[in-house]
Amino acid sequence: MTFASVLLLVALSQDGDVGELEPDASARAAAVEVPDAGGPLLTQVVDKVSGGTLDFADGMLAASFVLETDVRAYAAEVEGQNGFALGRMRIGARAQPVSWLRATGAIEWAGEKSVVLDAFIDLWALPWVRLSFGYGKTPLFSSAKDQAIETQTLGELSLPVRTLWPRRDLGAEVFVTPPRVPVEVWARGGNGSRGPLGNDNNHLALDARVDLVFGNERFFEPRDVRWGVRLGVGAHVEEAFDRAGIGGTTAAGFLFYRPPPVSGLRRLGEAHLAVNGWRVRLLVEGALALENRSRDTDGNPTTPREELAAIGAWGLSTELSAVVWGDPNALYGWRRTPLPQGFPRWRGGAVEVAARFEKLALGLRAADVTPGGATGGTFGVKWWPTSFFGVGAVGYVLRYDTPPLESPDRLWSWQVLARLTVRFR
Repeated sequence: MTFASVLLLVALSQDGDVGELEPDASARAAAVEVPDAGGPLLTQVVDKVSGGTLDFADGMLAASFVLETDVRAYAAEVEGQNGFALGRMRIGARAQPVSWLRATGAIEWAGEKSVVLDAFIDLWALPWVRLSFGYGKTPLFSSAKDQAIETQTLGELSLPVRTLWPRRDLGAEVFVTPPRVPVEVWARGGNGSRGPLGNDNNHLALDARVDLVFGNERFFEPRDVRWGVRLGVGAHVEEAFDRAGIGGTTAAGFLFYRPPPVSGLRRLGEAHLAVNGWRVRLLVEGALALENRSRDTDGNPTTPREELAAIGAWGLSTELSAVVWGDPNALYGWRRTPLPQGFPRWRGGAVEVAARFEKLALGLRAADVTPGGATGGTFGVKWWPTSFFGVGAVGYVLRYDTPPLESPDRLWSWQVLARLTVRFR
């Protein structure tokens, strides 16, 4: 066996995720229980491969690759062009030289230019305490933080989540999951600028989240448990300075509500409930936000600004998913990966269907701001022939509360896409 082939096996045999997923039970156990490498790396890897028990902590390096190719159709040309489109192309790597330290990096290439998606370091102070430093996901919203986006049956995050989620940030985070207590806790301090290069003001953004977890939602629960409950709340606070407020976008990124600029304190609270049993899963997520505003009336930055009425926003989504055909034992991976990694004998994979209701209200509370938002629904089906290849179709429908500027006489929007997904994690 050549050294190149060994590294390839290391990269393709991992059950974790680079930057998109929380480590599953086996990855976490490997990260905190496997002793540091004590001999030549190549000899250890060959021994592990021969015994069929390759552990990530001994492998040093794992690669990730996500590619999603779409065929899309839109209600109007202003919202997007019909035809083929590249949904995602993400390339990343994860290095773990010792059991208690891991570095993760990923780049998104499906855009006008490549951007840094993740760049952070994880340290395990204790088997159940993880410290993270760098650029990565903020902890709010279970669907955004806990599940890889390419494994979503409905293709994209819900309307409220993609609008209100603080997304990624540069900072430091602590994650605590005691093995004997059904609780998971996140606390994070970051720049709040949504960029990997630095802060846009002198103030930090703060995030916190607390979940009660039971059954297969817990990291320390055996994989064969076929039920789980996750109930949690989260909060985000930051200080903004003359930046755009919360605006609404379609699943394809079309901005249908343009918010006024905000400046000052921004507050956001969210709650989520996930319940799964046998082949069915229910996910409910809701959030409230309030953003302060002010303006400079004399052009002198040293004089006090005029305070304006704060603007509010809220959103709610309810999603019901089911495995209608395939192995129900895959339910442990509802928030990690739809199917177990590896198939000793192909049995057709698994088929998931999902439906979602979503509501978003924007520009509230301020008399000088025109409110907006949308109400909609989404339906989709996805077939995973294997754990690394999926085929899906999704339909999105929205009714705007106020027409977008580009189409002042139109209140309805729809989008249909067919998607091929290839993922190696």
